[in-house]
Amino acid sequence: MQFLFVLLQLGGGLAIFMFSIGMLSNTLKKTASARLKSILQKATGNPIKGALTGALVTFVVQSSSVTVLLLLGLVNAGIMNLRQSIYVILGSEIGTTITAQIVAFNVKMFFYPLIITGFAMKSGCSKEKLINVGEIFLYLGMIFLSMKIMTDGSSTLKDYPLVIQLLADFGVYPLLGIVAGALLTAITNSSSTTTSLVIAMGIEGVIPLNSGIALVIGANIGTCVLELIAIIGTNTAAKRTGVAQFIINVFGALIFFPFIEQFATLISYTATDTARLIANAHSIFNISVSLILLPFVGVLVSVLNVLIPGREEISVSGQGRIEDKFLAVPALALYEAEQEVVRMAFLVSESLKNAKMAFFENDEHAIKRVDQSEQNVDILYSNISTYLNKISTITLSEKDRTTKRALLHIIHDLERISDLAENIAGYSVHDKFYFSDIAKKDLAHFFDNAVQVYKAAANSLKKKGEIFAGDIRAMEHEARELKSAYRNKYILTLRDQEAGLTVDAMYPAVLKDVGRISVHSNTFAEHVLKIR
Repeated sequence: MQFLFVLLQLGGGLAIFMFSIGMLSNTLKKTASARLKSILQKATGNPIKGALTGALVTFVVQSSSVTVLLLLGLVNAGIMNLRQSIYVILGSEIGTTITAQIVAFNVKMFFYPLIITGFAMKSGCSKEKLINVGEIFLYLGMIFLSMKIMTDGSSTLKDYPLVIQLLADFGVYPLLGIVAGALLTAITNSSSTTTSLVIAMGIEGVIPLNSGIALVIGANIGTCVLELIAIIGTNTAAKRTGVAQFIINVFGALIFFPFIEQFATLISYTATDTARLIANAHSIFNISVSLILLPFVGVLVSVLNVLIPGREEISVSGQGRIEDKFLAVPALALYEAEQEVVRMAFLVSESLKNAKMAFFENDEHAIKRVDQSEQNVDILYSNISTYLNKISTITLSEKDRTTKRALLHIIHDLERISDLAENIAGYSVHDKFYFSDIAKKDLAHFFDNAVQVYKAAANSLKKKGEIFAGDIRAMEHEARELKSAYRNKYILTLRDQEAGLTVDAMYPAVLKDVGRISVHSNTFAEHVLKIR
C-alpha cells in the first residue's frame, strides 16, 4: 500500500511538472514567439549563430521537440535549408539543458512565495505584461512544487531494496539505463520530464550518478520519436532534418557509452550533491556533442543525402506555405498566415488587372486568367480561414488576438473583391451586353480609381501600414463621388437617348460592382490598421 502511495506521489509530481512546464512554455511563447520567425530565419550558414539561435528558441518554447517541429515546417516550406536547420538542432541540444539546471536547485519552501506572487499578479493586474510575468512566477513555483513532491516520493524508495538495486543496475549496465530513459521519454514526450524525475531522485540520493547519466543519455534519444513521426508526408529536406536530430543524439550516446564510468568520475568534481551532478552531466554531455559535431555538419549533410536520396524540392501545397507544424507556436503560425494573406492580396491584384483587360480590351485569354485566379483565391480563402481557426487564441497576446480577427475579416474582403473582378470580366462575354464608347470611357476611369484604392490597401498590408488609413478613406470617398456622378450622368443620358436603354443597359450593374471594389478595399485597409 505504501509503495502504491509512492507511485502516486511520483506520478502526481510528474503530472504537475508536465502541466507547469507546458503552461510556462505557453506564456513564454505568448511573450516572445512573435520574434521567433525572424530569429530562426536569421540563423544563416554561420554555425555559432545557428547554434545560439537553437539554444534561445528551445529555452523560449521549453522543448527541443517543438524547436525541431518548427524547423521541419520551415525546411518543408523552403524557408531554411538542411545545413541551417542542423546548426539550430545542435543549439537546441544545449538549450534543453537550462531546465535541468533550474530544477536541480533545492529551493525547499521557496516555491510558496513564487506561487503566491504569481497568482496575485495574474489575478490582480490588468496590464498584459504584468499578467505574463505573474504567470511565469506562478508556473515556476509549480515546477519547484512538483520537484518537491517527486523528491518526497523518491525518499521513500530507499525502503525498497529491489528498486534501489534496479536503479543501481542502470549504472552497472548502462545500455539498460539508456533504453529505460528512451522509453520513459517516448511515453511522456518530454526529455525534461525524464531528466527532472532523475534529478528528484538524485536530491534524495536514491539514484547513483552513473545510473542518472545513463537515463539522461537515453532521454535524449527518446525525444526524437515525435519528430520521426512528424516527418511523414514532408519533403526530402524536412525528412533529412528530422532524421538529423536522431543521428545526432544516437551519435552522442555511442561516443559516451564506452566511457560512462570515466565521464561520471570527471563530473563528480563539478559539484557535491547528486542532483547538481546529474544536471551538470546532462549539460556537459549535450554541449560536448554539439561542439564535436559543429565542424562536421557538412559530413552529416552528406550522410543524410545518402540515407535519404532525392532532390530538396520546396513543398507548397494548395494552402501555400502555411504548415500545421507552426501551430505549436501560435504567434509564429499567425505570422505565417499573414504572409499567405499577402500572397492572396497579390492574386486579387492580378485578377483586377486581368478583369480590366477582359472588359475594356475584350481579351479572351484574360477572362480565363480571371477564372483561374478566382479558383486559386477561393482555395486560399478556405485554407487560410481554416488555418486561422486552428490557431489557439488562449496562447496569443491581446495584440495577436486582434490580428487574428482582423485577418479573418481581410480575407473575406479579398474574396469578395475577387468575385467582383470575375463579375466584371464576365460582362464582356455576353453579346447582348453592349456599351457605348462614352460609357466605357467613364467606367474605365472609375475602375482605375477603384484599383488605386485597392492597391493602397494592399500596400498597407505588405508594407506594414506605411500608407495611412486617412489617405485610403479619402480615395474611397472620391470613388463614391465618382459613382454618384456617373450614375446621374447615366440617368440624364437615358432621358435624352432611348437607345441608352439597350446600348448601356448593364451600365448600372458594372458601376455598382466597381464601386463595391472600392468599399471592400476601404474596409480591408481599416482592418490592416488593427494589426499594426
